[in-house]
Amino acid sequence: MSPKKPTAVSELLQKGQGLLERLRQGSSQADETLRAVRAELPGEFAQQVWGASARAGTLTVLVTSAAWATRVRYHAPGLREQVARRLGVTLERITIRVRPAGPMPRP
Repeated sequence: MSPKKPTAVSELLQKGQGLLERLRQGSSQADETLRAVRAELPGEFAQQVWGASARAGTLTVLVTSAAWATRVRYHAPGLREQVARRLGVTLERITIRVRPAGPMPRP
């Protein structure tokens, strides 16, 4: 009996099986949410948002610094409503989190 050839990750992704399919869908949803958030913010604000997700009625927005988090919070009420409309979901709250983009510093 010959050894079984390993399956390439790209092949698993194309087949869309199990965990890999859920990861692909989650990534696609996060990208769509990020695009919706950026589209509803003024240009320089949008550039400082690098991540977003909409789960369990909460819109979470990731920004590059505390200063930008404060500025984005002023837009929060309208932003929540506009993003919910764009995505066709119900969002009851919005959370702005500071997470510098790029690699995390080592402790």
